[in-house]
Amino acid sequence: MTQRPVALITGAARGIGRTIALTFAHNNYDIAMLDISFDSYKDFPDDQNKDVRDELTARGCTVESAEASTTDTSAMTDLVSRAVERWGRIDAVICNAGGGSGPLEGNRASDIDLAALTDVLQRNLYGTITTVTAALPALTASPHPSIVTMSSLNGVEPTDNGRYAHYGIAKAAVAHYTRYLARDLSDRGIRANCIAPGVIETGRLLQRMEESPGANAALAQSLGSFGTARDVAELALYLASPISRYVNGQVIRIDGGI
Repeated sequence: MTQRPVALITGAARGIGRTIALTFAHNNYDIAMLDISFDSYKDFPDDQNKDVRDELTARGCTVESAEASTTDTSAMTDLVSRAVERWGRIDAVICNAGGGSGPLEGNRASDIDLAALTDVLQRNLYGTITTVTAALPALTASPHPSIVTMSSLNGVEPTDNGRYAHYGIAKAAVAHYTRYLARDLSDRGIRANCIAPGVIETGRLLQRMEESPGANAALAQSLGSFGTARDVAELALYLASPISRYVNGQVIRIDGGI
């Protein structure tokens, strides 16, 4: 019997990460997953009413998991070790964990709170680096290894008024780190690509927009509708699979044409 491919997915408890995990499982992947809390799906009203690990298991997917931050190197290393012990390799690493902090209208480029900047760099850039570093030995055992990182529209171009700059800076760093990875790892046959989502409708985003109704009002009006987590998950699946074998070092926007 041919072994099912294995994906390591971070930030998988809710939102985009949860949908990525379910989409990969539907496409016959086994899943190693990490999140700081697998109860976090309860915090946002996005129709997620159970632990994603239970949902994956009910669908016949084999799961290894860890409840920790991506910056916890020992927890990440332990999860990868358990994945290798169980499956022998990891085929795809999806560095989804991250996120912003503070009000959407805050942290303008001329007035960045350095503590907030440190926080988002830890969550996004440092966590991505820690994940990739831990997973690399397991990726080298795969016939088609792939890394997918998560930037943002804010990491590709600035907001119209320079707000939320700390988050944009962190996501821009993730995008450029991915380009460096692609150059560094190409001789080992490991591809690295980055997704830059625009406005994606998740429970967290809807709550944030209620807090700051004007922050994305122009985008909502111009687009008519927002993207879904499934849109992002399908792109991640494509970039992770051998179908995209000639795509490497790219930062791909998924933003409805913004």
